[in-house]
Amino acid sequence: MGGHRVQIEWRLRKVMASRNVWNATELRELLVQRAGFELSLQSVDVLIKKHPVQVKVATLQALCTTLRCTPNELFGFDAPRDVSLVEPDSTEVRGEQ
Repeated sequence: MGGHRVQIEWRLRKVMASRNVWNATELRELLVQRAGFELSLQSVDVLIKKHPVQVKVATLQALCTTLRCTPNELFGFDAPRDVSLVEPDSTEVRGEQ
């Protein structure tokens, strides 16, 4: 497939701004109030400032509950033109024609 890869964008900052949440302290307090979810201030700050390598489902659920959004709003993607996001035909997968 060449060197083309789907690029994933972490949009937490954008979603926060659209909800008038401006910093890690505010988000941390809202996580506790709205989702009953506790993270250290440092962990929240890292989530905001860096593209995460992985996100636990519990954290994703808490962020979505807190910010009243869906995972689709937190993640964006840029797919190269030669990458299809549609499931391939099952016969192609097995190499049949």
